[in-house]
Amino acid sequence: MILKRAINIIVSLLLFSLAGNAQEDASKTTMKVLYVGYDPAKPILRSSQFRDASSERYEMDVISRWPAFNIYLKRRFTDVTSVDARDYREEMSSDHDVTIFDELTPPIREEIREQDENGQIVKYVPPAYLSEEYHHATIFMGKVAPDMGGSLGSKLDWYCLCLGGDALNIKTDHPIFNTPTSVELTLEMKKTPDNFYAYPNSENIPKQIPTWRVQGLDYENADYAIGMVSRGNGFLDSPDTEYISGGNNSKDINAVALGRHGNFFLWGFSASPDHMTDEALDVFANTIVYMKQFKGARLIAKKMDVGVAIRDTYVTYKNRDISVEKFESYKKQWLEIRQKDIARKKELEAKKAKGEKLNKYQEAFLNKVDPVPTLEAWLPNKYRMGERYFKKFGTDLQAYKQYLNENVEYLIYNPQGNPVMEVDEDVKEMGVSNRKPELLGKSIEWLQKKGKKAALAQRVLERYTEESFSNAGEWENWFRTNRDRLFFTEAGGYKWLVNTLKTVP
Repeated sequence: MILKRAINIIVSLLLFSLAGNAQEDASKTTMKVLYVGYDPAKPILRSSQFRDASSERYEMDVISRWPAFNIYLKRRFTDVTSVDARDYREEMSSDHDVTIFDELTPPIREEIREQDENGQIVKYVPPAYLSEEYHHATIFMGKVAPDMGGSLGSKLDWYCLCLGGDALNIKTDHPIFNTPTSVELTLEMKKTPDNFYAYPNSENIPKQIPTWRVQGLDYENADYAIGMVSRGNGFLDSPDTEYISGGNNSKDINAVALGRHGNFFLWGFSASPDHMTDEALDVFANTIVYMKQFKGARLIAKKMDVGVAIRDTYVTYKNRDISVEKFESYKKQWLEIRQKDIARKKELEAKKAKGEKLNKYQEAFLNKVDPVPTLEAWLPNKYRMGERYFKKFGTDLQAYKQYLNENVEYLIYNPQGNPVMEVDEDVKEMGVSNRKPELLGKSIEWLQKKGKKAALAQRVLERYTEESFSNAGEWENWFRTNRDRLFFTEAGGYKWLVNTLKTVP
């Protein structure tokens, strides 16, 4: 059986290598491309791309993926090197125009996980796979993207491992669809995924949407690897990003399936070239050519907190979800899930009331079962109203939402806060939105004053920038020099940053 499968794979790869159009055979693009994957000649590990597939599917695809990429790349480009991910070193990318990561490389820093005496995680630092000095033009395949780029602040994060084989919401005028090969995408109208309508600003999404088929096999029609999408919320709030396409996923229409952040490109779809459509083969080659120009680029707005709240979406959810109706729905689900535990707890409490002695396991069970939730217990959660505003408004939900909407321009993300978004009282006192450049100008003016206003202004400037000047003159010089290049990023930590891509007039 194994021999038969291996023969079938070899035959299919030979047919694939001979297939294609005359343009591919007639000329190759002059570029140095490095492919980093799993070489099946080495001891087989569970591939990161196929770790969710069945063992039979995994065995077949881990063998075919490496030669499929090699055949495809060598037919398209003049200089192709392949290296097993376990043997990769950063200096290898220095000698190539574009690096394609199809598998995880060895971490250069192991994860840090610290727990308190109750076993709760109090500190977690994810592993790092690339150094801070890594600035090479890179394409991440599927789920490799969030792992390898996360420690550097890439916005190509893990939103959902739920991408199928169709692209949608496509920016068809983007260069990857048009140069050096002009690709006429075959678009097919399909039913819009129902889950798209659960997200804010979705009321105008049509019931059918144009889709482009990227790969023949996906997890929906076969036991194949699942693709990755990154968060679209906040993705475009910095000049070093491009949203190119979404895809059929279980989140929202703005989830990023094809996109770029700095020198990193996400090709979220899971297929190797032997399972890509002919059009996708051309687009992927165009993508490699397109990324060459970003060798040496750096991330400007670094997303160091995957869970950072984006203000307008946050407020939209609060207006929708902080309600008695939502609480009652939560309570109903809670009761349905725990009805057996609740019945058992009543039984044990009745025994105890009669004076019967419970064993240590029964006593532990009594202490384990949470009480039935109340609105007063539900609201202080940091992801709902939060303790700070529950103390202020109690169960007056309308007053809370009115306060939130009236102060939306002063909100700031505080990952340690309760709630995670709070009104910045310093900015509110200044009366200027923290996402308008006037905040910086007014803060510099207040630095000239003595006392509390100067101290407040210094706090605001240091909170919303990455600078730490000690006097008004230095701040004014920085602001004047960079004013036309400043931008505000929420995904990047609620900061005013300098767009280093934009030249000074």
